[in-house]
Amino acid sequence: MMDASDNLVYARDLDELVDSRRDHARAAAAGSEHRVSLGVYIPTETWEAGTDLERYLLRVRGISETRQSDPVFSFWSAAAVHGLPILGTWPTDVHVTVGRARGGRSSGQLVRHVTPLRPDDVVVRDGIRVTSVARTVVDIATTRDIRSSIVTADRAIHVDRRGEVPPMTTRAELLDVYNSRMPFHGSSRARRVLASAVEQSDSPLESVSRFNMEAIGCPRPVLQQRFDDYKGLIGFSEFYWPEYRLVGEADGRAKYLSPQYSGGRSLEQILLDEKDRADRLRALGLGVTRWGWEIGSRAEALRRHLVAAGLPMGSRWR
Repeated sequence: MMDASDNLVYARDLDELVDSRRDHARAAAAGSEHRVSLGVYIPTETWEAGTDLERYLLRVRGISETRQSDPVFSFWSAAAVHGLPILGTWPTDVHVTVGRARGGRSSGQLVRHVTPLRPDDVVVRDGIRVTSVARTVVDIATTRDIRSSIVTADRAIHVDRRGEVPPMTTRAELLDVYNSRMPFHGSSRARRVLASAVEQSDSPLESVSRFNMEAIGCPRPVLQQRFDDYKGLIGFSEFYWPEYRLVGEADGRAKYLSPQYSGGRSLEQILLDEKDRADRLRALGLGVTRWGWEIGSRAEALRRHLVAAGLPMGSRWR
């Protein structure tokens, strides 16, 4: 969806003589327009062409532009604006945080969280006030979906090996936000997420796989191990178990289909390069095992896969 926010129609801006709120309400009822939020419309064709994330961001934008107050978007709404990933689909509800003095009830699509915000907890992104990356990660970490929270936290503190992309936040900043909020509901879950988050995870599938590895008692792997042979650098493995001479690769679809990872290569060339990489690793006397989302996202499936690859289970991570 290209610049879809430019296609939003706000009822407050209509000239009632030529284009009334009622006209757009009728168009929404007829299916030619979609009501994004109260008083905000967009052509249905444009709405349906968008991704799940793009549609959610339009909801956030619509509410941001139609509230008399200047809300601070938080939780998943802030994550979407920052570009932080979650597992599964984006919610339909839009989340804001307000101070205790203002209070207020949740209504319709809008969920209000009443909790104090420090000045450093609020930033502006794309013209929208949102909680900072660190505050957003800690907020999401208080929820019950620990797997998704770890995916978000890993991305936030991820350190690019090439040094081309700085981390969105740091572990120190996360701990600062955590400590400043104490005591708060969900703090024990948040502490577990922050303790489990790592800087080396390159993808959500790696994060989910690592979470499930700990749950099934898999030996703790070395992350992003570098391998070289007589030709030079082979690459970095997502997981490596030196005691078992085993390399683990979590290969999501993006690795083969996303321009971000393809580097302009065709799918055929990517597959050939991956085969050459695996052959060079095996020539070093290493085993190589790969899995995708269907296995990595399910603890029992991953356990069976790694046992078949030669790993014992029953280890306890410290």
